[in-house]
Amino acid sequence: MEGYKVCGRMADKLTSKGYGYRDGKCLILAWEEALFLAERGTEGFSFNTIFESASSMPDFDIRFFVYRDLRARGYVINIQDDYYDARKSVHMPVYPVSDMDYFCFDSLVQKELPLILAIVDGDGDITYYMVKESEPKGSCSDNVKVSQYKIAGKRVFMLKNVDTKSFGKKEEKFVHLSNLEAKYLANADVNVDKNVYEVYRDLRERKLVVKSGFKYGTHFRVYEKTINEHSKYLVHVVSEREELQKLSRAVRVAHGVRKELLLARNLKDRIRYLAVSWIRP
Repeated sequence: MEGYKVCGRMADKLTSKGYGYRDGKCLILAWEEALFLAERGTEGFSFNTIFESASSMPDFDIRFFVYRDLRARGYVINIQDDYYDARKSVHMPVYPVSDMDYFCFDSLVQKELPLILAIVDGDGDITYYMVKESEPKGSCSDNVKVSQYKIAGKRVFMLKNVDTKSFGKKEEKFVHLSNLEAKYLANADVNVDKNVYEVYRDLRERKLVVKSGFKYGTHFRVYEKTINEHSKYLVHVVSEREELQKLSRAVRVAHGVRKELLLARNLKDRIRYLAVSWIRP
């Protein structure tokens, strides 16, 4: 790792505070470490001189803003190639990213979870999101049989007085199902998005109650047992890469209505769920 070298008593002092890595009697500081110390007025550190070298580092601004914010919050940081191993009470990998980057689902599920995304926006402000894998489970055991139905528009209607329990919606003279529900219950010949249906089916097989999440800007709102309780999850089916602005909107809505946001995607014939939430580190 290239960086800024200090030796002697200063090297010993900074080592004791969790900076850099030793090189004999000297200490090699990462550029963001050196610039942070210079900004703090550390003796022998010239901000302008260090900045000239540090600013050529890839993604310098994003990494430096996140590093200085975490240090100011009392974290000790071990610098890795693409993330910070931040330690206060526990170790947590923190990945600095720009708000112009993407949320890469396939890549994140391969990393050590949980992790934190530290997103730097155009104003230099930082928003922290916790990302962890989730295995949602419910206890709904509704067993419904659907045999006679009529496809009309983008819904399925049943004119008999059928108790569909946690599926569909019962009106005065009929019951109607969404296409996803009709596909799941009766394998109806209806148009559904394959990726969305796979997640719907997986949630149902996990004994969860699944309803439309449109009012919240997601595919589904999900209950653990019955719609008479507060829904626990908002579930959104994502592609491999999603704009972080979309993620920000979804997290804010979920936080505001006291629900857990789950991003879902089928990877190698297995539905994976990532829970994403706003945190204050």
